[in-house]
Amino acid sequence: MDTTRITTEIVELLCRISRQKLREQDITPLVVFVTALISILRGVMIIDRTIAVEEEERLQKTLKAFASGDRDRVELIQRLVKGVSKQQVYFNPTELLTLTAFFSESEKLLLIGSGYEMSAADGHIDMREQMYLQSIAKRLGLDSRHIAVLETLFTKEGTLDSQAFAEVQALLDPSEFESRDPVFGKAAKHLLSILLRK
Repeated sequence: MDTTRITTEIVELLCRISRQKLREQDITPLVVFVTALISILRGVMIIDRTIAVEEEERLQKTLKAFASGDRDRVELIQRLVKGVSKQQVYFNPTELLTLTAFFSESEKLLLIGSGYEMSAADGHIDMREQMYLQSIAKRLGLDSRHIAVLETLFTKEGTLDSQAFAEVQALLDPSEFESRDPVFGKAAKHLLSILLRK
């Protein structure tokens, strides 16, 4: 994501979600990504009307990895979690599209892949969770073959398209995130390691 493309619309949306006045310099690509990530993970958690303990633990682990021990970041992430839940950003496609407008294909895939990881946290992927993730992936303009790869690996159903899998691996290669905060590369490496184990 290009920092110069963080619009006033994104700034206003993040101020509303976090319920605090944020300056433009507070709004880094990481903060924008984490807000979109929280929205999708929360959406997956509540779409089937049951929040499993494993899902709550997965959310905390994911957010802890993105906070990377920075106290200010931890505090902001907590505010964002509350704000996303209160305003139900996960059910507002326009707001999700505002947040993800300038994401690279790799960032979008990392976002959706993390959603599938959350969905599988309790041992199975509920059909409503799957439909929710498919709908978001489509809105984000992700290649349907790449989504099929994630679904095949996480549900252990269907036949894996090896060419599409190679493309997914290339998109999630940590080197794709080198110009970002190091936590992006770590998150991509984590997701990739899960996919390779499946």
